Amino acid sequence: MARSFGLDLGAALLCVLVFWLPLVDRPGWSRSVHAWAIVLLIVGMLLRSRWSVVAFCLVTGVTLAGAVSGMTHDPFVAAAWTLFPVAVSWGSPRLVPATSVTIGLAIVLVAVGGPAGAEETVRYVMVSLLVLAGTWALGSTMRRQRRQAEHALRAEKEHAVTAERLRVAREVHDIVSHSLGTISVVSGVARQVGDDAGRMREKLAQIETTSREALDELRAALVAVRDPGEGVARGPQPGIDDLRGLVERVEHAGIAVNLTVSGCDRVPPGPGLAVYRIAQEGLTNVTRYAPGTSCQVAVVGGDTDVRVEIVDTGPANGLVSRSAATGSGFGLVGLRERVRLMGGALTAGRRAEGGFALRAVVPLGRHEVSGG
Repeated sequence: MARSFGLDLGAALLCVLVFWLPLVDRPGWSRSVHAWAIVLLIVGMLLRSRWSVVAFCLVTGVTLAGAVSGMTHDPFVAAAWTLFPVAVSWGSPRLVPATSVTIGLAIVLVAVGGPAGAEETVRYVMVSLLVLAGTWALGSTMRRQRRQAEHALRAEKEHAVTAERLRVAREVHDIVSHSLGTISVVSGVARQVGDDAGRMREKLAQIETTSREALDELRAALVAVRDPGEGVARGPQPGIDDLRGLVERVEHAGIAVNLTVSGCDRVPPGPGLAVYRIAQEGLTNVTRYAPGTSCQVAVVGGDTDVRVEIVDTGPANGLVSRSAATGSGFGLVGLRERVRLMGGALTAGRRAEGGFALRAVVPLGRHEVSGG
């Protein structure tokens, strides 16, 4: 505020020195009117920062009266100084022609009572018109740039919110899909054990463990949305080290899985979580669409990326779900989006020799934090 007041005061004094002094060499009331005009001009320019419209009207009126009466030869420079914040607040480049005509008509009044000759009057009117129209156009342009910047910032925030919602949706889908798929298969096996109480308790224990782990993961994911710090404090996201537990749960559902992991000692949490989710989705699809099959899971780390491959031999009856065969399920769509955002690639489809293959390349260098 102090800085703007200083600028306005400096501009006002400069305009007075250049355009309003010396006082007219007339006796009596003319000299007093001239002095009061200068005072009103300075007051109007000092009001520019707080009441820009009032300041512009006052300074324009004083300048117009002074030009008509011969007290000043200011080509509305002081008025342009007060017009600029008005244009920044309400201006539009489309209004420049109309504004120019309006200001031009007002300035023509100078020609009616101006003391100068016709040539000098025309020059004065043209310069004044250019000064005011140029100021309006400059302020309108700044207004448009500010609005564009605000729109860009708003769009960036909306994009961040949408991306976060998609991330949470992917996490919830991965957790729920895998857990419910495992529970469904184990429940089907438990229904067929008959009177074998020992096997029944084993299957119920597997269901209980899977359900508890799914609830814990869901709680951590949802808490992380409300309070990222609290979500991290509850425990780390799953990664490559958790693949063995994932495979064991799938094996309890009747799938023979061969897991091999190599070169993954220094995989950051973000890519590690992506690798875990890829393996989780692949094994979930195997459990759903190829029960009783055997499956190979290979995770190979390199200097710049991690390569993941889940290959199964296909269901015992030779049928493959369309969703599994074409890769059109929501889980695979979410995985593709996750890997694409990390700069990697994912492919999924039926193998010529039978079964289904899911392969992905996850870069290491672009994401150093978990959360996908």
